[in-house]
Amino acid sequence: MRIKIIFESQNQNLILPLHYNHLIQSLIYNVFSKEVADKLHNEGYNFQKRIFKLFTFSRILEKGEKNSNTLKFKRNISFYFSSPFLDIVKDFGTSAFNSSKFTLLNQEIYVSGIEVVNRPLLSDRILIKMLSPVTIHSTLEKADGSQKYYYYKPNEKEFSKLIEENAKKKFFIINQKDPTNLTLEIRPYKFSVKNNLSVVMFKNTPIEAYTGIFELKGSKELIETTYLAGLGDKNPEGFGMWEVWKGGENA
Repeated sequence: MRIKIIFESQNQNLILPLHYNHLIQSLIYNVFSKEVADKLHNEGYNFQKRIFKLFTFSRILEKGEKNSNTLKFKRNISFYFSSPFLDIVKDFGTSAFNSSKFTLLNQEIYVSGIEVVNRPLLSDRILIKMLSPVTIHSTLEKADGSQKYYYYKPNEKEFSKLIEENAKKKFFIINQKDPTNLTLEIRPYKFSVKNNLSVVMFKNTPIEAYTGIFELKGSKELIETTYLAGLGDKNPEGFGMWEVWKGGENA
C-alpha cells in the first residue's frame, strides 16, 4: 500500500540540507508507534542472514530552492511512503494523525493531509519513472582484507541480475512462496549514466544511485513486489521507489 503524506511547517519556510534522506528516515521512525518502530529498526525481516525493513519512501515531491548546501521549501512538503504490509502503512498513517506535531531538523511540523494512492494496473512489461533513485551493490574484499561497496551501473549486466535476486528475496518474505520460477529484468529506457547519476550522502556515506526511466519486464508478482517494497536495495534509506511512467515527462 502506498500513501502520500503532507507536512506543514510552523514557520514560513522549511530549510533542509541537500542530502536529507537520513532526516526523512528519522522522521518516519518518529511517526511510527514505538512498537512498530522498534520492530523495524531492531529486527526487520530476516532472509539468509540479511535483514529487510520492507518499506520505502520517495524524494520530497516539492522542488526546493537551492542555496549553497541547503534547500528552502515553502511551508508544505510531501512524500510517498510505501510498504507491502498493510499494518505498517496503517500504523504510519494512524500515528501521524494521532500526534500533534513532529520536528524535522529542529523545525516544528505537523501533518496536514494523508492521501491513499491507487495502485496502478501492472503488466509483465512496463515503463517506470524513479521517484527516488535506484541502487544495487556488492560488498567486495580489498587486498588488505578490508571491505568496500561496488555500486553497479544500470548498463552493467550484474545490475539487472542483482535487482532480480533482491526482488525474489522480498517476494519470499512477503508471500512465503517459492520465487524460483519468477523473473524480472530491468533495462535503461530514457537514461544517461552521466546525467542520471545521483550520489546521495547518507550519514556521511556516499551512495551511488540512478534516476531516469526504465523498462521492467518479467513476472507481475515481482514487479508488484518492487512497487510496494522498493526496487533494488537500501529502500528504507529512501531509494528505489517508482511509479508507472506516462510518457512525455522529464526523466
